[in-house]
Amino acid sequence: MNQPDPFTDFQRLSAEADNLAHDLAKFRQELNHVLEQNAELVIENKHLRGRLNDLAPQSEHGSQKDDMLPSRRNLEKLYDAGYHICNMMYGARRENNEPCAFCTAIIYGSGNRTNH
Repeated sequence: MNQPDPFTDFQRLSAEADNLAHDLAKFRQELNHVLEQNAELVIENKHLRGRLNDLAPQSEHGSQKDDMLPSRRNLEKLYDAGYHICNMMYGARRENNEPCAFCTAIIYGSGNRTNH
């Protein structure tokens, strides 16, 4: 029977280890490149979001929306989806998205919204 040559096995394993080290170094370079790109894109995304916020027109209730409680924002979402939130017609669909003075008074106080 042939016995395996330890020196041949060592050379084979050494070559495999060298190939693996080369592949790992290549992978590390690619990973560093991807991480750099990601960091650049995160920064660019922040700048673009800031620019979009600067360019976005402020609605008449823009500052009021920022000051609204989450519960009122939820009511506003329901109203914008086309449902009454006033106690007289709560949950009923607003036909043709017609404005409701009672609903807008609940959301915004005594003022009316003209764009709904």
